Amino acid sequence: MRRPTAFALALALSLSPLAAPAMTFMDVQVICPIDGKPFPARVMGSGTSFGMYFDRQRFGAIASPAPLPACPGSGFIVDDDTRKYSQDELTRLRAFVESADYRGWVANDTPYYRLAKQMAFLGESEDSIAGVVLAATWEAGPRYPRYAAEALALWQRRVLRDAGGQDVYAARMLVGELQRRLGRFDEARATFDGLRDDRAFPGKQEDADTAAYMRKVVDAQLQLIRARSTAHARLDEDGEIVDF
Repeated sequence: MRRPTAFALALALSLSPLAAPAMTFMDVQVICPIDGKPFPARVMGSGTSFGMYFDRQRFGAIASPAPLPACPGSGFIVDDDTRKYSQDELTRLRAFVESADYRGWVANDTPYYRLAKQMAFLGESEDSIAGVVLAATWEAGPRYPRYAAEALALWQRRVLRDAGGQDVYAARMLVGELQRRLGRFDEARATFDGLRDDRAFPGKQEDADTAAYMRKVVDAQLQLIRARSTAHARLDEDGEIVDF
């Protein structure tokens, strides 16, 4: 069983609906697997989340997404310092980080986007990659349309994989959110109308409050779509839309 490290925990925290009592950061030493050399990194140790936006980004005393250690020089993202690579994997990874594509991602893209590319290269699951590309949209800035389009395609495929399961409703809501944020209002309206008209929605949730919240989000999304808003939005404690 792998020992969770400080920055592995920070990554999980930034992608998770749970949060720790306060935001703290730690200075740690990380071994870069590409060259075997240690380097200093500052990672989030804990954070307090007061809720989340419709795209699942957390807000509060929390870094969302959490900072990721990157090897000096190569830019390789170390998301798990306990992971052991075979010699063959290291040979492939060293060639990968020297490739024109990877150097372009280092120069022009964000750490989470680069991590997603590493995960794809290493053959990790598309569900895991979808979550990391979504996190990349939270730090995207002017890259948002490109990142969100990639995230949308990944989450649309996840909806197909999750069809018939309880997780599909949350995935469908995220698809609709990305469609709206990209200005694809007709597609977004069809997604949220489909959820509202689905007699099984929101599925078997942990409690009645969660189910009620999901219904309120659908109503809020349809309101934003009518206003042709692409804003980053959430509900406040009174159920009103807060948008930016």
